[in-house]
Amino acid sequence: MSNNQRAFSLIEIIIVIAILGFLATVTIASFKPQEIFANSRNAKRVSDINAVNTAISQWLAREGSNDEDPYGTLGLTPDGIQPITPADGIITTEGIAVTSLNAISDPAYLQSLPCDPDGVADYRVGVNNIDKPSRILVCTDKIEFTSTYSQSEYPAGIFCLSN
Repeated sequence: MSNNQRAFSLIEIIIVIAILGFLATVTIASFKPQEIFANSRNAKRVSDINAVNTAISQWLAREGSNDEDPYGTLGLTPDGIQPITPADGIITTEGIAVTSLNAISDPAYLQSLPCDPDGVADYRVGVNNIDKPSRILVCTDKIEFTSTYSQSEYPAGIFCLSN
């Protein structure tokens, strides 16, 4: 009786594991996980700003048309509030936080007021001119630069929508 069982040697198994590890590393690195996560956070920011902008537009169409000072009712033109000027590259001290807009937090307009995906920052809402407002701007300055969201397209990481 002959015992001719064939099996892999320990060295062969180690070589195969090393090759698989190398291929896995190259594959994961080619997907650029940081960029994928940054793009998903940016997409959430853009979606949130669009939702707030739509809610404000609906509020202005329903409630604001009967209001003498709809911007003041929203809290966007009282003393001490700066207009939002995204061109200067700084919006953190301008306008008001989205969470201060109680008028649109009614479920008829917006189920809940969104917050930035980082959990710390807040979106900003303001008017283009405190003395004679004609537009409301909803902005974030947290756009992360990737190949999809380039610095040339979003200077200072600012993205705004207006109605």
